[in-house]
Amino acid sequence: MNRFNRAGEWLVVLPDHPSSAPIADELGGAHRVDHPSGRPWLVGDWGAADLRVGVAGHTKVAALGSCAADPEVLSRIADRTRSVADLDGTAFEQAGCYHLLASVRGVVRAQGTLSGLRRLVHARVGGITVAATRADVLGAITGADVDPRRLLLRLLLSEVALHTVNTPLWQGLHAVDEDGCLVLDEQGRAQVHRRWSPPPDDVPLRDAAARLRVALDHAVRARVDSGLTVSSDLSGGLDSTTLCFLAAQGGRPLTTLTTLATDVGDDDPHWADLAAEALPGVRRLQFAFADLPTPYDDLLRAGPAGEEPFPGIEDRTMYRALAAHLGDTGTELHLTGDGGDEVLPGGSSGVFDFMHTRPWTAFSQLRGYRALEHWTWADIARMAWEQRRTYPAWLADRARRVIASPLDDEGASALLQLPPWATRDAVEAVRELLVEEADAAGRHDVGWTEHHTMWGIRLCANLVRGTVPVYAAEGIRLSSPYLDDAVIAACVAARPYERRSPWRYKPLLTEAMRGIVPDRSLRRVTKAEGSNLEHAGIRRNVAALTELCEDSRLAGLGLIDESRLRAVCTGFQLRLFTPYAMSMTFSCERWLRDLDERTAPRVLAERTEVTS
Repeated sequence: MNRFNRAGEWLVVLPDHPSSAPIADELGGAHRVDHPSGRPWLVGDWGAADLRVGVAGHTKVAALGSCAADPEVLSRIADRTRSVADLDGTAFEQAGCYHLLASVRGVVRAQGTLSGLRRLVHARVGGITVAATRADVLGAITGADVDPRRLLLRLLLSEVALHTVNTPLWQGLHAVDEDGCLVLDEQGRAQVHRRWSPPPDDVPLRDAAARLRVALDHAVRARVDSGLTVSSDLSGGLDSTTLCFLAAQGGRPLTTLTTLATDVGDDDPHWADLAAEALPGVRRLQFAFADLPTPYDDLLRAGPAGEEPFPGIEDRTMYRALAAHLGDTGTELHLTGDGGDEVLPGGSSGVFDFMHTRPWTAFSQLRGYRALEHWTWADIARMAWEQRRTYPAWLADRARRVIASPLDDEGASALLQLPPWATRDAVEAVRELLVEEADAAGRHDVGWTEHHTMWGIRLCANLVRGTVPVYAAEGIRLSSPYLDDAVIAACVAARPYERRSPWRYKPLLTEAMRGIVPDRSLRRVTKAEGSNLEHAGIRRNVAALTELCEDSRLAGLGLIDESRLRAVCTGFQLRLFTPYAMSMTFSCERWLRDLDERTAPRVLAERTEVTS
């Protein structure tokens, strides 16, 4: 079996089949849970408090992650479960963010979350299907290599196919759809079933806000009732401010984390101070960006290779520093507002979804978005025309016109773009891959609002999932309540023209939090951005960036022209999307190098704890 990084949480799901035993023995995980039959079911390494198992007769139900259900509740769920299909609604009944796993009379069910923050991959091993929560673990079991074509999807600067956002980068591995579940029968054969469809987006704002209020409250409560010491971001933004007020209800102890202004136009600290005045019992940690590492400072530092490139590699050094500070304070679980921007608005392009049912509302909002997003009428006409087609046809058309981008314009372009240092072969390979994906793609009969919402949610979850091991190295569980299934479901049920408006900032959240978050905090309509920090990090770390251009692993795969990349790094003529393109490229380069540097001997657990 190939080596993989055994640090952090990982779990392998095995069918109730005799061939599972040798796989379990070879893995040698620190923990193991058996099927009711006595055969190995779950093998891996996880925190003792993070896996809960309920048992009733020939059925076991388990939750891995933050889950409101304790073993007693899970046992009641197991008792009422007659087949794996009976578990379809469980992820919405029990708050939290977790893998849901079940063994029911020899049949296995496994699923992640709608956001993809907790995901599953599967592959055939020794005649049976095996699933895992991490692609690198399953890649090690199967002996798979990295697939260069799939890696190219991580270099794309424009929107990619929704169902490819979390495509595993290892050959022969398949992702379980985020809205699906994997079912393994007694012969170890696999099927993926649809477990969720977006509800009709017709709930009035007030009713949708009431649903969101309950879902967010339960999501935060599932974390703070865990018995762990909790901290939370308090950036000053509405998303993190909401979490702080929910977490501190009833006088619960809470530590908040605030990073101070990035430039004179950044008003985040002002809003964080206003919120803190209404949270008298909290303990505040505040850090100036000048006291934190500059973006890209740790680019040359080899690290444990995860299952995929670290998204936003420039910020990894800052996350490491903040996690270390929180660890020093005794934090065991940290709440982040990541996901709020993605679940709440719904995508301005979704305005075309209600053009026929509410034309005056749609036209009025189009005028507002035209000013807000700097759209031209030509942009609007193009988007309206594109959204008349089926999603597979739209994707196939864009796939055939992939280009190496000049980095001037990403948002309004009708083209899919690779960075300018991509090779001709890379451009052609992406075209072929996305045309293949378009042939197999489906929109699941949802509108463009839901499509773009879920695309943004999964990109955000990808960032959070990459950051989780950074905090875990300091003994901290990183948690994002906005990415819970129940929260997402509450948001997408709202009317799209009320969920987001060009004239109101996050109306669904502000309506939901009235009476919990002070009105003065709910009145914020600005949002800070920190691109100046990234530019400073590029200028300061030119030597490190150019060093990674030498003997480039991406160039060795024929994906980039390292001389062109080096010229951009040293030229200081950064166009609008140059920093983003550099981030995606160096994330992949650093990951490939870390994979090459796995020279440490395989470390097996000293003992395996088996739960029958």
